[in-house]
Order: sequence, then structure tokens, then C-alpha cells
Amino acid sequence: MAKGSRDLILRDRLQFTLDGSGDAALVYGRVDLSDFVNVVKREGMAVKEIRYMIRAPTKPNGVLSPLLLDTVVAPTAYRASIKVFASTTAYENIEDVGIASPDVISILEMTSSITGDAGGIAVGTVSNQWVHWGTPDLHPEGYNVVSDLLIGVGADNAAAQAGGTLEIDIMVIGEPVKLNEADMTEMLTQQQDL
Repeated sequence: MAKGSRDLILRDRLQFTLDGSGDAALVYGRVDLSDFVNVVKREGMAVKEIRYMIRAPTKPNGVLSPLLLDTVVAPTAYRASIKVFASTTAYENIEDVGIASPDVISILEMTSSITGDAGGIAVGTVSNQWVHWGTPDLHPEGYNVVSDLLIGVGADNAAAQAGGTLEIDIMVIGEPVKLNEADMTEMLTQQQDL
């Protein structure tokens, strides 16, 4: 998305740690928008786009390998995933977060899957997918907020990164907006959900 004349670009970095199996329960980070939103003055932020970059700071060049599964040994898990999303609502279960979930602004899903060989004892075919439903897809006009953004992340069976700490770089493009009474009534529930 091209940057408009009134758009602001905000950047942040969050970290999360995987356990020894490559799992991470849902955790949240927060992108502070308090300098740009004020309920009393009816000032909000129209979030136009959010970009994510998942990094592995201890790996060469900080690059996260798209293969989340460990293929060095015969795989015990055949599917791995990492989900990252932005929302103004704190969901208790990451399984509840999808493109139809209220107050979800964007979602990134990374998956790796392995099909065993003919004998079923070694790696056959490996497949990686990265799917991003961005703000232009879910909210083409932008998503007005009057609160901070929550960035949720969870991982399952990402054994190639087991025990490691990963980072998520976040870039938010948004435009400060003045809100009318109807906008305020609709959005005040955002702050109640945080």
C-alpha cells in the first residue's frame, strides 16, 4: 500500500520463546497508540496496513527457516504452525481467531507439513505455506481504533526452533482520524475488551 500524505508508519518488535517441543501458548504484545488516540478528543487511528516479519535472531542473518519441523530425525510430528494476528480484543484461545472473528485486523499463518516416504520411516515430501490476510483484505477502508493494538502469537510443533526465542517485527501504517458520535459508540467496546 502506498503511503498517504497523512499516514504514519509505526514500528515495534516483540519476542516469544518456544518450549522444548517447539510449542508456544498464546501470548500477547502491545503496540502503543496512546500518542495518537484520545477518546475525550474523539481522536482515533485508521489502521490501513500491518506487516509482520518473523525473525530468528540466533540464526545466520537472523532469518527464520520456513521449515518449522525438524527433519534431522524421523519426524514424530507431521505438521507445524505459527499464527500471528492483530486485534483490539484479547482472545483466550488462539483457535478462536479467524478472519470472521470480531476486532481482528490481520492474520498471518505459517505452516509446514511432512509426508513420509513409501516406507513411512523417513521424510518424503515437505510443504511450507505462508498465508497473510492483511488489513486491506479484511478492512479495505482501514480499521478505526481508539486503543492500543494487541499482537497475538502461538506456535505448535515448530521443532526446528524448539527452545529458541523468535522475534516479530511489526510495521503499522495508519492515519490519524477524527471520529463522530456513531464511530465512538461502536469503538468504545474495543477498550473494554483489552
